[in-house]
Amino acid sequence: MPYDPDFESEGLDPEGPSRADLERFGDEFRTCPECGADVYDQAEMCPKCGHAFEQQRHSAPVWVYLTVGFVLIAFVLISVL
Repeated sequence: MPYDPDFESEGLDPEGPSRADLERFGDEFRTCPECGADVYDQAEMCPKCGHAFEQQRHSAPVWVYLTVGFVLIAFVLISVL
């Protein structure tokens, strides 16, 4: 990475987040998309308008469930025979 004197003057690590990233993600509040109110970033819903924030749930793709199902069915069929 080339030398950038702005990193030293701001006290930022050249390998770390940029100033723009810190300003964007460094706050403990987020803006409600419905009413524009500042809401604590861990809140599940906006206290002002009641908008429910979606939880980031990571679910396995459908093909994983289908594959596991077919393997289980095949295992049962083979063990019965």
